[in-house]
Amino acid sequence: MTGFADPYAVPMAMALGASTSAIGLLKSLPFLVSSVFQIFMERAVTALGSCRRAILLAVGVQALSMSAAAFSVFMPKGPGLIFFLCVMVVYTVAGNAASAPWSVLMGEYIPPAKRGEFFGFRYQLVGVSFFAGSYIASRLLGWLGGRGELGFFAVFTAAGLFRTLSFFFITGMYEPKSSFHMPRGNRVNFLSSLDLRKGRVPALFFSVLMMLISTYLVAPYFSVYSLKELKSSYPQFMVLMTIGQMMTYLFMRRWGMAADTYGSVKILKAAFILIPTVPLLWALSRNFYYLSAVEAYSGIIWGAYTIGMNNFIYETIPPHGRAGYNSFFIFTNGIAQFAGAMVGAWLYERLPPLRGSSFVTLLLVSAALRALAGLPMLLLVKEVRQVRTAGTIDLLLGIIGFHPRPL
Repeated sequence: MTGFADPYAVPMAMALGASTSAIGLLKSLPFLVSSVFQIFMERAVTALGSCRRAILLAVGVQALSMSAAAFSVFMPKGPGLIFFLCVMVVYTVAGNAASAPWSVLMGEYIPPAKRGEFFGFRYQLVGVSFFAGSYIASRLLGWLGGRGELGFFAVFTAAGLFRTLSFFFITGMYEPKSSFHMPRGNRVNFLSSLDLRKGRVPALFFSVLMMLISTYLVAPYFSVYSLKELKSSYPQFMVLMTIGQMMTYLFMRRWGMAADTYGSVKILKAAFILIPTVPLLWALSRNFYYLSAVEAYSGIIWGAYTIGMNNFIYETIPPHGRAGYNSFFIFTNGIAQFAGAMVGAWLYERLPPLRGSSFVTLLLVSAALRALAGLPMLLLVKEVRQVRTAGTIDLLLGIIGFHPRPL
């Protein structure tokens, strides 16, 4: 589903006549609405009385939303764009609503010492299917280039069908009859969870919020930059938009094994140090092959962030609190995407151009803010469980296979 839908939401919106500001809204409003919904997610899971029931409800709605999105191409451009935006809001809310209860169940399936390795392996499988889906969708759109509405209809219809298959597979998930994993009375206070005075968990979430806002200043507009300024073909666009995620997934298992060995905090610190370098590298050249290499590097680094956050929540939060903290993590992501994308859209149209593009200027702003965002995490968050010690360089060499001691 994600391989067919996620990389092509922006091209679909552009085909429906979306402006740069409208693209910013498409890449931010769904996450804002989803963030608000996460405030009530613990209560929703409790009311349904089952994590699996909550997952199935959300996945079913998401499958229907993709099928509905396909029909927006047959509407007049203005109403079609509005309808597509509304459907993408439903798609995002439903997808994020499934995430927290799914994470709770998976946390009980996997032994703690194997979580990093398992999730890394799983992300590799997801990555292969994502890249394959994106490639097929790009070829389909290229083949129907003169009849774009049919191409987008086929792509989003396929996404809905794949999510429907997912629904039937999820019905086989086991949920313990005991309710030890279900949310309890003491729910997560979203505001106090960002208070730096209350320990390492708030310090990390504060850094995450600031890092993601800095990232989403530019993230929604890579598609616009690629298609409008770099004049990328659909296959080139597909490579730029998916190779990073592909590398994320391919390196997830190694990051996961490293997290099991060295601890999630060290993995996160490596990610927070290196993430600011990504926009700097993007600003140096417009060459397609160079940018593809930068995106591959970016994917590897963001893989460390993803697996590090995943393991950190499992290591730090007891089972009954994971639904709330996973919801808070999704809430943080959504607020960051909305705030970053809206500010980014405003800056994109007003910053002075550098090397012929305001986007390059925006990249440098994002890099500086990302570097500042990592300081609370780097200074205040410490590892609490007993793990093997390693310096950042030592760790990175191990990840890419040049460490004398196996992970």
